[in-house]
Amino acid sequence: MEEMEQRLKEFKTEYIKRTMEDESGTKIDQLFFNDPDGFMVEICNCENLKLVPAGSMGRIKLPFDRHNPPLDLDANSNPSYSY
Repeated sequence: MEEMEQRLKEFKTEYIKRTMEDESGTKIDQLFFNDPDGFMVEICNCENLKLVPAGSMGRIKLPFDRHNPPLDLDANSNPSYSY
């Protein structure tokens, strides 16, 4: 993740960085940015997630106040907004 963040900085690509934590304490780092065509791209270290059997997704609880991708209502006042 650090290398990817460094590359985004080298290319002067605006991005948003976020860390999510589930109920078990597993942390997932995420980077969101737009590709040259304007499509939203998410890079994460999802290898930290445990595999979940099919059909059990309803039991996974993520914070309800989070958006995926996060809303960037005002980039200038959002401390997680980077260049």
